[in-house]
Amino acid sequence: MTITSVRIYYYPRGERRERKLTGSHWGFAEWFERRLKPIREQLRGPEVKGVNIVNLMLREEPAHAPRPNEWLPLLNTFEFSFVCDLRPLEAASPMENIAKLMPFYAVIAEQAPWPQVRTISAVLAQPLTEEDRRTLRPFLQWPRGIGGEGYLGRLPGGANAG
Repeated sequence: MTITSVRIYYYPRGERRERKLTGSHWGFAEWFERRLKPIREQLRGPEVKGVNIVNLMLREEPAHAPRPNEWLPLLNTFEFSFVCDLRPLEAASPMENIAKLMPFYAVIAEQAPWPQVRTISAVLAQPLTEEDRRTLRPFLQWPRGIGGEGYLGRLPGGANAG
């Protein structure tokens, strides 16, 4: 297998806050896949047999974080739970948050027991360029369509949903 997706999940106190953060930040995972393509061969290996996703779980409730601050293999993922206050993320734009969360995630990924996740660390540590910000922006809009178009009603081939 090959790691193909790097995701950040948000679990604040309150369903409304969770929907807001997840909806406005979820597209990062889809955008980040582009950064993984040049290192695809480094993301393969026996250590990732059956694993294709790396998750950072940001949780406000310590009771909901199984073994916080530890990397765990779970089904087809490698997962790290971090307990923190997510309210500062609501005050900043999704772009600002991603720009801050990427280097934070890089430090955590560097400590993973699997070489493929440690490889992802270097990619996460790369600061966002102006081009990155331009291409990431549509992925951080909500609602958004296929491929981060920012319009939920657009379908492939130029048809509209309705």
